[in-house]
Amino acid sequence: MNKPLVSIIIPVYNGANYLKDAIDSALAQTYPNIEVLVINDGSNDNGLTENIALSYGDKIRYFYKENGGVASALNLAIKNMKGEYFSWLSHDDMYYPNKIERQIQELYKNGDLKSIVYSAYDLLDVNSQVITHVFLKSTYSEEKLTNSVFPVLQGLVSGCSLLIHKSHFERIGLFNTDLITTQDYDLWFRMFRWQKIIYINEPLIIVRIHNDQGSKTISCHNEERCRLHIGFLETLTEDEMISMYGSPYNFYNRMCCYFKGGKMEEAYRYANKKLQEADIPSDISEKILLLKKYIQKISNDKADKLCIFCAGEYGTRLYHELKSRLINVDYFSDNNSKKWGYLFENIYCISPKELERDKEHTLVIVATRTPDGIVNQLLSNGFPYVITKQELDKILIDIPPIKWISSLESIENLDYSSKDILSLINRFNETIFDLCKYYEDRLKDFILKK
Repeated sequence: MNKPLVSIIIPVYNGANYLKDAIDSALAQTYPNIEVLVINDGSNDNGLTENIALSYGDKIRYFYKENGGVASALNLAIKNMKGEYFSWLSHDDMYYPNKIERQIQELYKNGDLKSIVYSAYDLLDVNSQVITHVFLKSTYSEEKLTNSVFPVLQGLVSGCSLLIHKSHFERIGLFNTDLITTQDYDLWFRMFRWQKIIYINEPLIIVRIHNDQGSKTISCHNEERCRLHIGFLETLTEDEMISMYGSPYNFYNRMCCYFKGGKMEEAYRYANKKLQEADIPSDISEKILLLKKYIQKISNDKADKLCIFCAGEYGTRLYHELKSRLINVDYFSDNNSKKWGYLFENIYCISPKELERDKEHTLVIVATRTPDGIVNQLLSNGFPYVITKQELDKILIDIPPIKWISSLESIENLDYSSKDILSLINRFNETIFDLCKYYEDRLKDFILKK
């Protein structure tokens, strides 16, 4: 097996706190043929970042440039890299020693050396120092994970897990320097379409979770990602939508839930408008009934209440997934005491202690990116019926929703910031939900007799 040169690119701005860990992890690769490029994007920390980089001497290639954002730093590195392959490493993340070696192995095993490779990853909480594994195959099939647009549209790609042949930059160009926080997903979308994708279900990188990340501190992030995702939806072909979710109807619903959970309201209204215009699948009633049976079977039909644990992005997304399929959610719960007593999507969030009072009759769905700790917490406290959103997603992905429940949420020129308007919409949605439930109960007997 040939060992093509791989260029590991580390862009950094005022990164003295984590840069050494990143460089050390790059230099510790078991794959022998690498170069490490560190691009200092105009750091102004009195030389702290630069001194760390320079301390490595000729073990790395060091570049300094005026501050222009991470996209400009990455582009400079791509223009100067000598390798056949590009591998990005954020200054606050780390590679496992076998990252590059495993990906090169998979390329040769696959036979197409220009395939785009990405992997599972670990999350490191800098406060608790707890590491959580993110195995995408626990939620999605191999077919979905190697679809050329699905991983990007669902936000599954950690950019530092990628290994990219240089020809892809020659084919579609470089990072867009006009984008401040979404330059990565803009490029992945353009690059992934119609290409061969390889997914490795093994964590090859460690992603630090901390409060200084750009997506948390840069004010324009939400507006920028809304524009970006609307652009994605405008660009996709119907065949691409069908390849992901079987129909444009199902596709637009899944994107609605993704945008709602991520608080991308503008993108949500765009996707919801498209959903309202799409044709309803003919088998919608049968599939919703199958979902209800699946949920009832989890508790052997003993649970008559449903709680979503974690009132955050994943919980909000799951709430809309369930409601659009006529599954009633009774309450949220959360370990964060600041959320107790507050309404989330018009559903109260209660404390775990209060939830425990009716645990024998409650199905709890843990809706967070890293559910294992909470699942163990609930099981150790005697909750008999606990599943994760990731488990339920395997079923939900094939169940079409009832679109009318959100039919008022994409009207042009309507002031969605008005509390009166939002109250009216919520009352309308509840009415539609109740009507659908009413007729569904009468339809159920008919379906069972077929």
